[in-house]
Amino acid sequence: MRLTGIIVDEILHGADGTDIRCGVVGEIGCSWPMTASERRVLQAAAHAQAQIGCPIIIHPGRHSDAPFQIVRILQEAGADVSKTVMSHLDRSIFDTKKLLEFAKLGCYLEYDLFGTEFIYYQLEPDIDMPSDNDRIARIRMLVNEGYEDRILMAHDVHTKNRLMKYGGHGYSHILKNIVPKMLVRGISQERIDKILIENPKRWLTFK
Repeated sequence: MRLTGIIVDEILHGADGTDIRCGVVGEIGCSWPMTASERRVLQAAAHAQAQIGCPIIIHPGRHSDAPFQIVRILQEAGADVSKTVMSHLDRSIFDTKKLLEFAKLGCYLEYDLFGTEFIYYQLEPDIDMPSDNDRIARIRMLVNEGYEDRILMAHDVHTKNRLMKYGGHGYSHILKNIVPKMLVRGISQERIDKILIENPKRWLTFK
């Protein structure tokens, strides 16, 4: 597949005619329902990962079944799910039983909308965006269920109003505000270090 060759070349040699090599594949955006072109991109990323062991990160469609569908497509195409991040789980899977079912599939579970709290979610009005306290509670539940090695955290800062200059939390929000609250909620510093340091390092390391 030509797309697979492009991905591999941009990792091994450089992107867009430069010698700057990509370190991850993604964030691969997927819709719900998924389009044919999105499926082909997932398959190409899986083929590339099978060749060179690169990390992959996925933006799932806004539906609780989307992460499951994506993992199935990746697996069928030969991907290593243990080197794959499913991002935005904050707004994707709310049911605890379903989340634990998804966690068994073995990919990284990313809660990456820390600092994003609002009443109305314009991209999917049916979704009630969780608060940071809700996110911490979810992470604590996953830790208690034995998934501390598969959890990642981030801010998904992508607009100016999220920056401190414009009144937002900025890039220090997790370290300044969330980590202290995690400690209060009984998540140990050792487990926090695993989530913030060891897990990203393991994911980003090529196999």
